[in-house]
Amino acid sequence: MNLKQLYNFYLFSAIQIKKEVRKTETKNNEIKVKKIPFAVLNNAEIIKVFEGNGIVEVESMQKAPYSLSNRFVRLSKTEYVDKQTGEIKKYNKTKTRNQNPNELRKTFKALRRLINTNFCAGNNEKHITLTYGNLQKDYKQVNSDFRHWWRKIKKYFPSLEYICVTEYQANGSLHLHILVKDLDNEDLPLEQTLVNETWKNGFSKVTKIKNVSNLGAYFSARFTDIDLNEDIQNENTNKLILKGARLKFYKTGQRIFTTSRGIVRNKGHTVTLEEVEEITKGAKLVYADSKVISKINDKGKEIVVNTITYQQFNKNKKLKER
Repeated sequence: MNLKQLYNFYLFSAIQIKKEVRKTETKNNEIKVKKIPFAVLNNAEIIKVFEGNGIVEVESMQKAPYSLSNRFVRLSKTEYVDKQTGEIKKYNKTKTRNQNPNELRKTFKALRRLINTNFCAGNNEKHITLTYGNLQKDYKQVNSDFRHWWRKIKKYFPSLEYICVTEYQANGSLHLHILVKDLDNEDLPLEQTLVNETWKNGFSKVTKIKNVSNLGAYFSARFTDIDLNEDIQNENTNKLILKGARLKFYKTGQRIFTTSRGIVRNKGHTVTLEEVEEITKGAKLVYADSKVISKINDKGKEIVVNTITYQQFNKNKKLKER
């Protein structure tokens, strides 16, 4: 069994988050996910590592939860069967993505890893912002406009690849952030003039990607927060930032980001504890936590199902401090 199977289980079970304890209630039992201080797992059955641009993420699992991960079977887009009880249940539907925190955590974790895997602030990379001159809330129209614009750009740069984030401004209007990379060339002479000529729906901006120690975290945070004085044409000196405020706009089914085919997916790889020590040697530990997953049975007794730990190491930070 692997982490993907556990995550699929969480997708069914983690419906509501309150502070550090998440609960899911079904007819017969309750699953709890509680965050606790980091503690090293002895004899972890699964250790998985994700590497990209100097960032190393280590996820360890005490047990492979085969009995739980196989409990739920998808029947359709709206229903699944609980094999333990034999019940056919409907997926929990939410109007906006921010009502499903577990889904959002997975989405932005995937985005962060994609950015760190594919981008390193090289000369062949750029950050492009495309906005609308008028209020634009039509998600499908924005996607159509982007595809039309992208076909024009590809005529000039055939080996260009992208990660495109669809983002809401404070007023609810959509705009796009695109990270682009030329896979076949060391430089990318994509200038503001060309973007202005090919994007006629509003303002645009082309910038070099900043060389920060954790590029994925930098952009992921930027895509969730809202600057109330947001203005594509000017850099504001006094900013009022609302953390995570953009998330309330996303409706279920809307993809926060899309990628071109040339973008490499980071699926991670399974390692031993000795290999983790070698991989993270010389890197700075920047974050760590543990989660305990427990189940309340029909008799009200709490049973620990699994323990999962997470560590993030930053090799770039260590190098900068020397």
